[in-house]
Amino acid sequence: MVLKQNSTPAMFIGAVKWFDNNKGFGTIALPAGEELFVHIRRFKIPPEHIIQPGEVIVGDKKVDPKRSGYLAHNCRILKRSEDWKFVISLLDKEHTVHLPDSHGREQKHNLTSLTARQLLRIQPKDLIPKMLTANFDVDFESTIFIPYAELIDKSITGIFEREVAGDILSKVFEYFGKHVSHQILFRVWKESMFKYIGYPSEGDYEIPELVFNLNATEINYEDLTRISTYSFGKSFCTDFVNALFDDVETMDKSDLEPLLPYIEFLENEASIDKIHTLLQE
Repeated sequence: MVLKQNSTPAMFIGAVKWFDNNKGFGTIALPAGEELFVHIRRFKIPPEHIIQPGEVIVGDKKVDPKRSGYLAHNCRILKRSEDWKFVISLLDKEHTVHLPDSHGREQKHNLTSLTARQLLRIQPKDLIPKMLTANFDVDFESTIFIPYAELIDKSITGIFEREVAGDILSKVFEYFGKHVSHQILFRVWKESMFKYIGYPSEGDYEIPELVFNLNATEINYEDLTRISTYSFGKSFCTDFVNALFDDVETMDKSDLEPLLPYIEFLENEASIDKIHTLLQE
């Protein structure tokens, strides 16, 4: 059997390191220090402006037939509101690129932040909330929500004047609060970042007991002491800790010791005595 080599180009996202607009070529910096040669003819649509260092570009990475390494192909500068999906795709990893400063010294830049700021500066202000919330639904990955909201907060306040920034953030975070999943709501609660779902950040908020039940495996002792102050706190904590010690008779000392702080939530004296007896054996 003869196998055909896969020649499908790999997609890339990177930032312009330098570009000679007169000669029509330059290099693109990718994460992990990789660089791609790019020619103006390799753009799907020729840019209507002078290409500047730091501009974020996507395209295909192809093997350079004339020299070792790769070159950029089918390139385009990110500027459409739909391109915000690239910002979200970069959130789960640390993506840094090295770009020269005004003195020619290379500096680290976060590619996610570069992409976010580039797109935010281009879009009409009244359409920005829609762009930032377009991909937010019940399937949005809960582990990246806080970094996502932090990126939005930092980028918006860094670009726009206070009043404009406040209006945009208010609309975006209120939208998040109305469409939040139980996983995201739990993470917001864990980190006390209530402003990211449209609530004042000061103080604590009692979220539904169901959210704690659905995320019970992520609750620790500190969380439990906080929950104990809520309207349903006493019964929830009792049930939670009873479940922890449900198999106490099969536990050995090494299993029990990490659970000792939780004993304060037990109300059954017989269970408490049994635990202490097992620890002394």
